[in-house]
Amino acid sequence: MNYICYKLKKVFLNRIFVPFWKSKKQRWVRRNRIIAELSEQYLLKMPVVVPENCIPERLPKEYIFSIWLQGEDRAPKIVKSCWESIRRHSEKELVVLDADSINQWIDLPEDFLNRWRSGKIKACHVADLCRVELLWKYGGYWMDATDYMCHPIPEFIDREPFFMYMSDEGWNFFIQNCFIRSYAHHPIMGAWREIIRAYWKQHSRAFDYFLPHRLFRHMVLRDARISEMFSKMPQICHDCTHFLWWNYRDKPFDERIFREITSEGAFQKLEYNSLSARKPRPGTFADYVVNGRV
Repeated sequence: MNYICYKLKKVFLNRIFVPFWKSKKQRWVRRNRIIAELSEQYLLKMPVVVPENCIPERLPKEYIFSIWLQGEDRAPKIVKSCWESIRRHSEKELVVLDADSINQWIDLPEDFLNRWRSGKIKACHVADLCRVELLWKYGGYWMDATDYMCHPIPEFIDREPFFMYMSDEGWNFFIQNCFIRSYAHHPIMGAWREIIRAYWKQHSRAFDYFLPHRLFRHMVLRDARISEMFSKMPQICHDCTHFLWWNYRDKPFDERIFREITSEGAFQKLEYNSLSARKPRPGTFADYVVNGRV
């Protein structure tokens, strides 16, 4: 399936042929399922390559990596609050990469970098490749710039050679890549790195915003070795890390509710575009989070 065919099918099945008699949630679940199926058809011929002789290794020093291409000083206040929360709750060194420091840590394909600099590749897809390159080379953790850390990382996650939260069935993203734990040179991370690099070598644009999620699902479905390793990972839904912001951000802050909601996850996923993130109302959950008061 080519790009134009994918887009036409997506529009037809998701926007035109929609069972209007079903509930909004049912239609939403159906749309996400269709997109996941179409994505797999689009990626059908993408080979899955597991690097040879890769042995997972926990290096003596592990970092938590994050990125803001414009530089840490130019990040929004809510993003800075997220990084401050990581530094409060973790003894691991937080490394925030920017456009100038990327090459000090990893080597990205020059053609990929040139297309990003010319505006042909979005910044989010630069971050997608950076996270797999960093964890393949150094191991440790990746945390998005909008991950607000509420507790230290659980020991059971720190013991895992590879861990990601799973998407719920309604979203059909398969996994969430806002938080990744991996040993250096882990075969799953190596294969993910290879297929993302291969995709950008063969394609001029991302066929889907959630490109790394679609490629990861393709790997698990198409390669028995990756599937077996992935099945050994604890399967935990991301809901426990996404509940606070989307349900309580504009409500009056209540410490008991905050502690109860955040008790099941080390972090909560936020965003930086909404009015709640940019100018939170005083006394709300958003206010307490953006200003680092919890």
